[in-house]
Amino acid sequence: MLYAFIVEDEQFAREELKYLLTETGDIEIIGESETMHEALWDINECQPDVVFLDIQLAKGNGMELAKQFKHMKKQPMIVFATAYDAYALDAFDLDAIDYIVKPIDGVRLRKTVDKLLVHAQFHRGKPQQEDIQPQGTKTIPVKDDDRMIIVQVDEIYYIGTENRQTYIKTAQNKYETDLLLYQILEKLGDDFLQVHRGYIVNLKQVSAIEPWLNRAYNLILKDGSKVPISRSYAKHVKQKLGIK
Repeated sequence: MLYAFIVEDEQFAREELKYLLTETGDIEIIGESETMHEALWDINECQPDVVFLDIQLAKGNGMELAKQFKHMKKQPMIVFATAYDAYALDAFDLDAIDYIVKPIDGVRLRKTVDKLLVHAQFHRGKPQQEDIQPQGTKTIPVKDDDRMIIVQVDEIYYIGTENRQTYIKTAQNKYETDLLLYQILEKLGDDFLQVHRGYIVNLKQVSAIEPWLNRAYNLILKDGSKVPISRSYAKHVKQKLGIK
């Protein structure tokens, strides 16, 4: 049995593909999405064996989404299911297992599933990427205008909230993300520490700590940014930094 995720913005096409895949008896659908942003995070979370992916999405492009899979802790197999045949060569450059042109019929889809089963069997037993990575996720999906991009975790200086919006600060940019602060913290490794109700800091980017008002402190980061430490977090932060 293979676990599949579907990215398709047309509900009828999505429901039809779900039905056809379930009918094969070898595929279980564990997630679906209409947009790149939702798909990027959900696929990284549920770690499907295969993603069935449309190319022309209402918000985004499936080819660009597929390029992000190589950054994931478990890289899924890719099958493009699209009404356009012009992208086939580009699809196979992304190591897609198959490229299906709509309308999809059960016989054609059965051949695709057989390819997936053979590919999965061949790679079974090989160590997955997450088995050799250190604890903590390596990437975070963020917004950059109308695109979704992947930020490497070790490039992050801090994560904060402002006007009910979570953002991620790197040396060069400040990106918005739909993730909540606690959701990001759960994914990060030991180098990251919550220092305030609204801030998480990369301890590797801290250069100094300074006293502030009412027994609170500020962390000064290597790019010159200042992040407040609330009194309730101060003792733990100083312990982590080796400060008495």
